[in-house]
Amino acid sequence: MLRNPIPKAFALLAVCGLMHPLAAQDAFLTNAFVPLFVKANTNRTISVRVRNAATTPLITFRVDWRWNNGPVQQGFSQTTTGISGNQFWPYDHPVPFNIPQGGGTLKVWVVGNGETNRTNDTLTFPVTALDQWHTKTMLLDVWTGTWCPQCPPANLTGNTLDADPFVVVAKHHAVDQFSSGSSTDYYAPYNVNFTPAGVIDQGEYGRYTPNPGTTSWPGEMELRKQGVSPVTLAMSTDFNALTRMLTVNLSATYSYALQGTHALNAFVLEDGIVAPQANASSPYTHNQVVRNVLGGTPGVTSAVPSTPVPGTTYSTTWNYIVPEDWEARNIRVAGLATHRTAAGSYLLNALSSAPLTVGVQEFRTPLSGLRTWPNPATDALWVQADDAHGELLLRLFSADGRLVLEQRAFAAGAPLQLNGFGQVAPGPYVLRVQHGDAVVDRRVVKE
Repeated sequence: MLRNPIPKAFALLAVCGLMHPLAAQDAFLTNAFVPLFVKANTNRTISVRVRNAATTPLITFRVDWRWNNGPVQQGFSQTTTGISGNQFWPYDHPVPFNIPQGGGTLKVWVVGNGETNRTNDTLTFPVTALDQWHTKTMLLDVWTGTWCPQCPPANLTGNTLDADPFVVVAKHHAVDQFSSGSSTDYYAPYNVNFTPAGVIDQGEYGRYTPNPGTTSWPGEMELRKQGVSPVTLAMSTDFNALTRMLTVNLSATYSYALQGTHALNAFVLEDGIVAPQANASSPYTHNQVVRNVLGGTPGVTSAVPSTPVPGTTYSTTWNYIVPEDWEARNIRVAGLATHRTAAGSYLLNALSSAPLTVGVQEFRTPLSGLRTWPNPATDALWVQADDAHGELLLRLFSADGRLVLEQRAFAAGAPLQLNGFGQVAPGPYVLRVQHGDAVVDRRVVKE
């Protein structure tokens, strides 16, 4: 039964003391995990791996568990040929963990003859069982940067995990061209000063430490698939290609009256960004880049009451102008439902939208070099299409989609002035430039 070690689960390590007659051992448990939310009245096996940090081999041990102040569930006594060094012994408790709906604390500990140090021998798991539950999607917040030579493997792992329908990956960029104030502020409470770093489910009420161990992230996600959620999410996204206005509506329906502070939030994510990356060959594609956190660091806390009513749907809406230099076809939105206590935050559930439906076809050529200036403008608006030769159709639309100005002009590499722009009312507009089948929109503001 002795096995070679597997990579340690970064935030799930606990040390347990054990004394063998005549010599001391130092046993500890790895790979021990119980989800924060489980199905009520359902058997699950408490599994651990017993290891020994002392030089004297660990011969005999057992593992017990207890739910709240109930009876101790004693495990069987295991005798081994001796655990030492980096070996471990798998241990499945014979009594299944099965509880009715409600919350409490599960304690798991090692017992041995001659135990002298009981200050560090117990694993503690807060658990809530649900009669009515929903499938859980996990969130991996990654701290990365284009300048970071250690980040390409983390980015690749994130790409792989994001393909899993039960995982949302959000890559927050540190001090580079893809950084945003809202993303940096969101990640700040994790207190991370290194890259790469991964945080699962917003830190699991402070129990999960930011993890640089890229190779451990997939295994940690698989463990968390054992859990369920007390909330289901639904989200709609609408994108106006003329105004570049993105409207997001996120709704949450709870099946359990979980008390505390509830928050709804959403990430604007962009995939397919080709840009340099340290320690990686070119061209390099960046995916799951957090462009904006629509609800800010705390999210919207006013949408859901402190004790949500089961079966009731709560929702919030954001409107956001997508910048011109972001490729709208590669933009999607991740919706988040968070629960907070004094101990920290926990991601109750998440979901990701499909890429935005642009509606208006945009071609990169021959209008890829299109420029408009100044922006904002007061009297004159200038247009220049370096790669276009021939007739251009210029149309100016108001924010509600009305055609305000239309002008035909001949492109020969020189700047063109949009006639009549000085007379339009102040406000946001969309300038649509067409050259043959190529169409490009630019958002402009009249002051």
